[in-house]
Amino acid sequence: MNRRQKNNPEQGATPPRNSGQALVEFLIIYPTLLLLILGGFQFALIYQAKSTLNYATFMAARQGALKNGKMTSIKDGLAGGMTPLFATTKDDYGDFFKARVIAAVEVFNPLNTRIDVLSPTADAYNAHKADSESGTEIPNDNLMYRPTTVKGGLSVQDANLLTIQVTYCTRLIVPIVNRVIYSLYFGFVGEEVISSTYYSEADVPTNLAGKRCADINDQVQSLVNLVNSYIPSGLGISLPSMPAIPTTIPVLDWNVGGYRIPITAKATVRMQSPMTQAP
Repeated sequence: MNRRQKNNPEQGATPPRNSGQALVEFLIIYPTLLLLILGGFQFALIYQAKSTLNYATFMAARQGALKNGKMTSIKDGLAGGMTPLFATTKDDYGDFFKARVIAAVEVFNPLNTRIDVLSPTADAYNAHKADSESGTEIPNDNLMYRPTTVKGGLSVQDANLLTIQVTYCTRLIVPIVNRVIYSLYFGFVGEEVISSTYYSEADVPTNLAGKRCADINDQVQSLVNLVNSYIPSGLGISLPSMPAIPTTIPVLDWNVGGYRIPITAKATVRMQSPMTQAP
């Protein structure tokens, strides 16, 4: 019996010590897995914001086409299209009103939203306005019978196509991954700056100047006045004047700062009214 045991090396052998191996492997893969999961949530929110912006940009161009290409009308149309992005419940008028005000604050705030009129250009406006009866607008009637002569780089038919480009700084709200995405977009520079001044151009490196929105505190009072203009007088509520804006706007409970990256959308609509001002 002893001889058989001696010839069988498997009997009596010490089992391998692999206890704790799964824990070590989990600790190695956990950070990557966490970033993938959180990143999936954040990129889904970015996609939602981009889809909403695409629709809102079209609404803005349509509103501008109906209102002589005026920038205020374009911004108002954009704010209307962006409203669903900030709504949290449905069938609630109070929440809808709040979302509409937040959308207006975001759109009319030049630090978070930029609207560029790509067409018609200022040169095209100045070249074609002399052909109108008033001399102050691009002719908008009988376009199919007008000559296709190019003036200022565009014919009168093409000058009646309103093309706008909207750049909006969307918020990154998922913890941990928001800093990662922000840093990957702008580069791992000035992290102490970007985490405290909301895209302040005065504090970013020279090579990044103009790529971020300015400090929200530069326009705080104009934002307060804007919010108050949207609140009906009968409610008896208004925002007080503030020397510097807090992390969130009172009453609205909306964070105007945080980590943000720009997303862009374009839209083209045929003018339904004459362009009365140079872009």
